[in-house]
Amino acid sequence: MPMKSTLAFVAGNVLACLGLLPSAGWARPQAAPPAQRPPAPSPAAQAPAGKDTSQTKAAPPPPTPRLTASAARKGSWQILIEGLAEKDYDRRAEALAALGTIGAQDQAVKLVEASLDDKSSVVRQAAIEALGTMKARSSIPKLEVLLDDHSALISFAAAKALWAMNDRTGSDIFEEVLDGDRKVSSGILQEGLQMAHQELHDPASLAELGAEQAVGTLFGPAGFGVEVGVEIARDKAAPARVESARMLADDPSPGARDALAHALDDKSWLVRAASAQAMGLHGTLKDVPTLAPLLSDGHKQVRYRAAAAVIRVTNGLPNG
Repeated sequence: MPMKSTLAFVAGNVLACLGLLPSAGWARPQAAPPAQRPPAPSPAAQAPAGKDTSQTKAAPPPPTPRLTASAARKGSWQILIEGLAEKDYDRRAEALAALGTIGAQDQAVKLVEASLDDKSSVVRQAAIEALGTMKARSSIPKLEVLLDDHSALISFAAAKALWAMNDRTGSDIFEEVLDGDRKVSSGILQEGLQMAHQELHDPASLAELGAEQAVGTLFGPAGFGVEVGVEIARDKAAPARVESARMLADDPSPGARDALAHALDDKSWLVRAASAQAMGLHGTLKDVPTLAPLLSDGHKQVRYRAAAAVIRVTNGLPNG
């Protein structure tokens, strides 16, 4: 080996021994670090597409608890009591009309009688007519007092309510009306004529008046005003379905009951209200789960009618 190569070889080994250079010949090379293993694929990644291999599936949401008959009855009374406290007199009258469909139950009669002193004549009239519809004979003394009310409209309504209970105390009022001595609704009639004259060229207004008449036989003197016109403009066949529900109310056959139950989901709130009222007339406790969803309907008129129907079919259960 040449001298230079020998010296270089010796120098390299010396430096390697001192840790300054890796050994060119005898120094053991360091082992390479172990290779990193790739992470194991998840079971979902190993599974063929379209298959669910998860060990635990998401639990389905718990079923909505069914409202008990007692709870539905309690909530129904609350809905109607809140309706009687509404600032809008139309809403108070609507709640009273719904109460009138319950029958002469003590609590219902007391709530209606309390509205005989309402500041609104519309509400007072609705209360009188509700008592007549209920056949609330315990209210006869209060109605007889109203025969002498300063409002001819109120005294006439009281006479009609008494007549519905075979009380003829107010028959002289009918005789006076026939003879022309008593103008029962002169003020209201004059107001209506003025309104009709002013809006004679407004078809929309006339349609609203006609729509109110179309459902008046079901919903009573309060009507629903402009709301009815808007609803019937949206669904012109609604009055016919309302009237059909009213007719089926007196038919206890399974077919009629099924048709009414199906109509509780009708797109028109007028039909839902009419169907709820109809179901309450011949309903039983079995109908509570069917009626209960309407207690939270988006329209107060529907809630009032459904609440009255629930109270009627749960008669005999405690109120609270």
